[in-house]
Order: sequence, then C-alpha cells, then structure tokens
Amino acid sequence: MGGFILETLTALLPGLLFLFYFVPVIFIIWFMVTLVKQMKVQTKLLEQIHEKLNSSE
Repeated sequence: MGGFILETLTALLPGLLFLFYFVPVIFIIWFMVTLVKQMKVQTKLLEQIHEKLNSSE
C-alpha cells in the first residue's frame, strides 16, 4: 500500500513541478495585463479632466 502511494507521488511530481513554475508565470502576466488596462482607464480619465480644465479658461 505504501509503495503505491510513493509511486503515485513520483509519477505526479513532474506535473506538480510544472504547475509550480507555470502558475506564477500566468499570474504575473495576468497582473501586468490588468495593471495596463487600469492605467489606460486612469489616463483616459485624466485626459478628460485636463480637457475640462482647459476649456473653462
């Protein structure tokens, strides 16, 4: 019984290591894309504020 568990863990180890390295990369890419989208929204809002301030002068 104990040998079966060890064999199973040994067989799953490469997949777990792949996930261990793959998941952080995906998270970093997701975070960067989200950050860029948020910065675009913020830039658009600031441009609108700038236009309103300039038009009132």
